[in-house]
Amino acid sequence: MNPYIELLRPSVCLMTVLGLAIGTLVAGTFTTPLVFLIALIAAFLICGSGDAINDYLDHKIDKISMPHRPIPSGRVKRENAFRLFAVTGVLGLVLAFFVSIPFFAIALFNFVVSTLYAYKLKRAVFLKNIAVNWLAASSFLAAGFLTDIITINMALMLLVIISFLAAMSREILKDIRDVQGDKSAGIKTIPISIGEKKTKIFAFVLLYLACILLLAPFYYGIFSVYYWIGAIPAVLICVYAAKLPIRKSERMVKIATYFVFLGFILGSLI
Repeated sequence: MNPYIELLRPSVCLMTVLGLAIGTLVAGTFTTPLVFLIALIAAFLICGSGDAINDYLDHKIDKISMPHRPIPSGRVKRENAFRLFAVTGVLGLVLAFFVSIPFFAIALFNFVVSTLYAYKLKRAVFLKNIAVNWLAASSFLAAGFLTDIITINMALMLLVIISFLAAMSREILKDIRDVQGDKSAGIKTIPISIGEKKTKIFAFVLLYLACILLLAPFYYGIFSVYYWIGAIPAVLICVYAAKLPIRKSERMVKIATYFVFLGFILGSLI
């Protein structure tokens, strides 16, 4: 993969794009193909800009935790990573402006949050986790901002809350994975503050809360029965993930998240 594309973390950005697309389906806010395409590209670029500035600032940590990344491996110069951050961020905001004013507002807010996260919030215990997971969940919420009239229904709010809890759980598990690198950089994280064992318990409490909320669509009669094709495997995978080592647990939570997406898609379409 081209190292500059790798800096943008396309798999993460595609998750953001997918979140916006699913949120649009759930909220029923699809406008025109052109506006929708512009929104997707803007979301990808703004997400990528946050990833680029994060790698730019985290090059010392990545030398320990992720030496294969473009900057510590020497494939990309640090100053070029900053230029990539600036170009993708500005271009993403310009495109967001042409979607709608509310969409531009949430895009600008997320750009600021992702930049502050890389510069300052990463060193604030728990606050950094909230920032990261807001960015993940807001990709769904942004679907309600595609037009000048903000539209947020119960299904969309459930999706936002469930994705926030699942992303929070996964992010905390990643903090456990990266504890050695964070210690060397003097970054205070939850596992460093309260210990890895308690942190893992906390992460799975959040994950199981998300699993419980997966039952809400059944209670409120929001989706069709096809919703369970994704929801049931997601719950089972999360239960299984608790028995695995941290690195594998984090990956399984990511897989479970895809099943949640599948459930919301099928439940909305069929």
